[in-house]
This record gives sequence, C-alpha cells and structure tokens, in this order.
Amino acid sequence: MFLTTPVAKMTISARVSSQSSCAVMLAAAAAFTGGCMQQMDPKAARAEFSSKQQSITSAQAASTQAKPLPAVATGPVQLSAPQAGVSAEMRAREAAHLASTQSAEAQALLRAAARSSWAALRAHAIEASTPNAALLAELAPAGLADENRGVRFVACMALAETPCPEVAVMVQPLLKDESASVRAAATLALVRLGKPVDPTPIAAMVFDEDPEIRANAYMVLGELGNPSAIPLIHDSIGKGLDLINPIRVRLIGLAASESLVKLGEQREIEPIRAALFAPPEQAELTVVACGAIGRLKDEVARPMLQRLLTVQGEGLRVPEIRLSAAIALMELGGSSDLALAVSREYLSNDDPRVRSLVASLLGKARSPEAAAVLTNLIRDADPTVQVAAAGGIEAIDE
Repeated sequence: MFLTTPVAKMTISARVSSQSSCAVMLAAAAAFTGGCMQQMDPKAARAEFSSKQQSITSAQAASTQAKPLPAVATGPVQLSAPQAGVSAEMRAREAAHLASTQSAEAQALLRAAARSSWAALRAHAIEASTPNAALLAELAPAGLADENRGVRFVACMALAETPCPEVAVMVQPLLKDESASVRAAATLALVRLGKPVDPTPIAAMVFDEDPEIRANAYMVLGELGNPSAIPLIHDSIGKGLDLINPIRVRLIGLAASESLVKLGEQREIEPIRAALFAPPEQAELTVVACGAIGRLKDEVARPMLQRLLTVQGEGLRVPEIRLSAAIALMELGGSSDLALAVSREYLSNDDPRVRSLVASLLGKARSPEAAAVLTNLIRDADPTVQVAAAGGIEAIDE
C-alpha cells in the first residue's frame, strides 16, 4: 500500500508544494519546444530529463571517444523482398534460425559494449540483453555496481523486465542508493524477483522537484500495479509546474497518464492519444505517445498510428515519428511487411539515432528479411546502432 503508512503521508505532505518539471521515459528521443518558447537542444533535453541519459555524455560527442566495438567486414545494408507463398509460421522459424546463427556475434558485441568507457553504451548493452536472460544475468552485476547512476538505473529496470533470481542479492543494496531513481528501479526489480520490499518510499518521489525522479516514480508505480497509488498520482499532477516549459509539463503528464492506465484508469489513455497529433514543433510529444500506445496495447489508436505513417506531402512526419509509429504498430501485432517497408526508407539515414530505431523496428519484425539486415547493421560505423542491431538479433532469437 502507498497511502497508509504515517511516514509516507508525512513525507508526501512535506513535498506537495515542491516545484517540479517534466521528465521523459527511457525510450524517448530528443525533446522539442515550439511557439514563442525558447527551443531546447535535443541532446541537452535528453541529458536533463532522463535517468538513462542524465549524467551520461551525449551520443555524438562520446562515440568519438569510446573504443570501437568488435567489427566484421562492412558492406552495404540491403533489404530483400519477402518470399511469396511461405507461411508466417515458417518465416518466423526461418528468422529465428538465421538470428541464432548470428547470436554469438551479437552477444560478443554486447559484452564489449557493456565494458565500454562510454556510460551510455554500457546502459544500451544491458538494455539490449533483456531478451536473453542468461546474457542479462552475466552483464547486470557490473551494471548494478556501475559508477554511473544512469547505468545502475537501466540495470535495475532490465532485471525488472527479465528477472534473474541469481542477481537479486546484488540489487538489494541499491535500495539505499544515492539516486532516488535507482532506489525506485531497485524496488521494482526486487518485487519482480519475488523479494519482500517496502514500496512506500516511492510515494514521496512523485512530488520531487527533480523532473527525472518524478517521471521515473510514475513509471515504477505503474509497473508495480498497485491501484492504491492512483489518488497519489492524481494529487501530484500539475503541482509546482507553473514556471516550467509547457512541453515539459505535457511530457510528465504523459508519464503520469501511462501509469494511471496501467493501474486501471482507462480514461487516462485520451491525453496519450491526443499527443499523437501534436504539431510538428512538438514532435517529442508524438514520439513519447507512440511508445506509450505500444506498451499499453491500445488497439483503438491503431488507425491513428497508421495515419502517422501514411500521410504525405506537407503533413509528412519526421523519421523519428514514423519509425516510432511503426514500432508501436508492431507492438499491436503489425505485419513484418510493414516493418520492412518503413525500414527501407531509413536504412541509409545519416543520423545514427534513426538507424538505431530501424534496428529496433526490425527486431520486432521476426522475419528472415529483418534478421538478414540486422546482421548487416551490427557492422554499422556507429556503436549505438551496432548495439541496437545486436539487441534486435537477440529479440528475434528469443
């Protein structure tokens, strides 16, 4: 329970008036602001508002400093057309077989990335290993002890997604971590590992003045699944946000809405659906909303996601939005043909963040064509794309 202990109540009341601002979830891309507001540098936005990115060097700067990952011969990335007359089951088996032949290479790359001097790459590697419990159990201990709190946070969240009982003893000390976000993630991981843990300290975090902590508290409360947190979340929304950039306020509102839907407040899906149609200068809202729609399996939003993909001309959306919409559609059970068609458009994009999204999309396609191109993407010049492709191979081989 979150609202019954005197200590929790006292702490909450002390923090209600605290100023807070917005945070984005782990999968969010760069933040955008528009209108008459001052525009924010996307890299700075990620660094400021995400546990995964805060205190981690930005990708473009750090990728030149990090040691290169193991590589094989490079070559042009090509995507073949699907074979006609082959059943979906047969194609899935073929994809898994192809991915399994590349799994050793993918795992070697993820192990190397987990030892990188670049904290972001270590975090990406741990996150990408979640489809493979054995690999995660191998990489997570170092992540839990990492000097960077973003890496520790990601390690805990990965263990919450793919529980590894043998690692539980290493998570326990993080309940006293100096980072509140890490403490919240450790709580969730231990709950998923079946260990007794008191979740009430998370209640105070939804009023924290640090936007990262507030958004992560919402996320963890939603994952914990205890409906007693609903009044707490409602009470915290909008508190202390008068002087905060309105886009940031909407982002943290989306995090709260997703949490509330997970806890049973179905009407809270409406702000997320509405964000799918945010104006172009507020593209970050649409990217975040696509991720939430996919995670929540909101079938009602399927036509909205399809619209984001099909609109052309002046309404054509940026690559990050179109790829995020495609990923969400795959979460809703979209066809591999859809993933392949969208991927073809962006395989050669100059932005490694876009190519990383392509790898994530292909990892959900589970087709021989997708598996084949992922084996090429792990040869990409950018290490973040390599890691994303390795994670996609592990997902197909799951």
